[in-house]
Amino acid sequence: MKEKDRTAYVIGLTGSMGSGKSTAAGLLSGCMPVLDLDEVNRSLLLPEGRGTELLSQLSWVPVQSDGTVDRKELAARMFQDPDRRKQAESILHPLLWEAMDSWIRQQHGFCAVEVPLLFETGSQGRFDEIWCVTCSEATALQRLREGRGYAEEEARQRLACQYPAADKAAASDVVLCNDGDPEDLKSQVLTAVQRLEKPDEQ
Repeated sequence: MKEKDRTAYVIGLTGSMGSGKSTAAGLLSGCMPVLDLDEVNRSLLLPEGRGTELLSQLSWVPVQSDGTVDRKELAARMFQDPDRRKQAESILHPLLWEAMDSWIRQQHGFCAVEVPLLFETGSQGRFDEIWCVTCSEATALQRLREGRGYAEEEARQRLACQYPAADKAAASDVVLCNDGDPEDLKSQVLTAVQRLEKPDEQ
């Protein structure tokens, strides 16, 4: 939950796979501090990471010879088995929220957190505003095929497992449409930031 005594105003930046969250986060980072929870997750799964320590106690978790968790294989196994997914998430999510809350306490003014599964984890109440990056399904599928190497069917399955993109957008305070020109997305981000900084002019 949001901390009443914190000094930061926190934006939760989210969107479905392939929407371009990271692109939007990169643009937003030119205006305010941005924390990427995917990066936090990666650090948790390093050999000395707390996530690795706890997950390695599960027999099905793929740990490589150098002590790191095979993130790609872990994701595949979680995707294929809902029980395994719940088991891993029950370990990782509290660690992610703990790291996020610690980071937020160090911030002042506006800041943002890129949260891939914001709605899926029911974490809306942790943020002062929610910004959603959206695009058409065709664009998302193309990005997942070309950018991440997913086959068409796998990409569709991954998207189907997430909270519907239209519902995410409807439940958000700001919607950033990212179907085309990168300059258009940049303009939307800057407009949204200006609204934060000068609310009386909107």
